[in-house]
Amino acid sequence: MAAAESSGARRATPPWDLLHHGLVGALLGFPMAIWLSGALVYYPADAAHNSATYQVAMWVVPALWATVIGLAFLAPSKRACWAVLLAANVLAYGLLRAVQP
Repeated sequence: MAAAESSGARRATPPWDLLHHGLVGALLGFPMAIWLSGALVYYPADAAHNSATYQVAMWVVPALWATVIGLAFLAPSKRACWAVLLAANVLAYGLLRAVQP
């Protein structure tokens, strides 16, 4: 029995880990979605921002947020989930600061 467990048998993911990944994705996905949508507003650096640009930026936030929550479940561990999402937040904030005039 012990040989079967140590030979690479995969441990099932506990439901608390799944809840953790979902909550971390929701917590860190929201600011990342906001920053990425803000980068959409500034990316085509035109002087005349029309209302369509702002509408796209506003409506892309829920799609980005839901995508981040869904992708958070792909993390193999709690630590990896936090590390990847924190790094992605830093990159999204850096992108926003880079495209701002």
